[in-house]
Amino acid sequence: MIKTWLMCWLVAAAAGVFPQPGDLSELDRALKKAEDRIATSPLVSYRNLESFIVWSAGAIRFEKYYNGASPDSLHHIQSQTKSIVSLLMGIAIDRGLVGSEQETVSRWFPESFNAEDDPMKSSVTIRDLLTMSAGFKWEEWLPFDDPNNDNMNMYNGGKYLSYALSRRMAVKPFTEFKYNSGCPMIVAGIIEKATKMPLDDFAEKYLFGPLKINNYSWLKDPAGFCHAGGGLSMLPADIVKIGILVSNNGKWDGRQVVSEEWIRKVTRSYISTSFDTSGYGYFWWIRDMHIKGNKTIMMASAEGAGGQKLYVFPEYKLIISFTEHNYTTPQVGPLFINESVLPVFD
Repeated sequence: MIKTWLMCWLVAAAAGVFPQPGDLSELDRALKKAEDRIATSPLVSYRNLESFIVWSAGAIRFEKYYNGASPDSLHHIQSQTKSIVSLLMGIAIDRGLVGSEQETVSRWFPESFNAEDDPMKSSVTIRDLLTMSAGFKWEEWLPFDDPNNDNMNMYNGGKYLSYALSRRMAVKPFTEFKYNSGCPMIVAGIIEKATKMPLDDFAEKYLFGPLKINNYSWLKDPAGFCHAGGGLSMLPADIVKIGILVSNNGKWDGRQVVSEEWIRKVTRSYISTSFDTSGYGYFWWIRDMHIKGNKTIMMASAEGAGGQKLYVFPEYKLIISFTEHNYTTPQVGPLFINESVLPVFD
């Protein structure tokens, strides 16, 4: 279970801020059933679960580690990195270092977004990057060894930002969703230009430092540029802190780390995706989840390959986090949300 010092710290950080969502007995029963299922199920998916944490009513309600993982184990969070990068862009805008997400990328990279070379590309905005609707020619949902897989070509080429900047246009910006791990590289490049700091240094000073996130690592290319699309490894309990920050409208321990306005923008759906019925915010997945009485509640999530899930239910001040190793097997997180959590809500 959770270390005593961390539980006390999280409760103190949230004291007086997070409202009690009501009777938690149903949630506790759902957690007990889930724990029993994890312990007894023969399904390989449960053998690939590494951590499961639930935060509710201002405190950690459940925390457990599985299959060799521990509270001190760094976990590769994959594309959850993108969701953190969106918060960093918000901080840069809050501090006046970037004007707004409506700025064109050509302001920061005029050599790659030249109107004479490609008028459509020159109109791409930071918002278009954040919503995966920039319109670039990009293929990512291909086998890793497919020569047309842009994500792997970007990684193997060793120049993350240069590869992302070099892509040509396929459609007009902000007309369709196209999952593209090059978009956060360009966002990171803008942050670095605007702040005159490496991305990891900026994150350390303005996000991780205030949240007391001290143990993490960031994959970099040979030039030292952070992989902003999926390069972070973090402690599972620290991933939950990101959810608490978002749930509390950008405030942490009485300090406004990210503006409330930016959190509202991050967790608003701008465009429909090709993944189930989800919408997309600023590198966050947005879904209206059906609960009792034909009602719906909004769920924002940071998600990474293999089952890295951070689910935030702002209305209920409930955060649920999974780290898994289910890259080719069904993931535990979505199953738990649909079968155990949603029936609890009134």
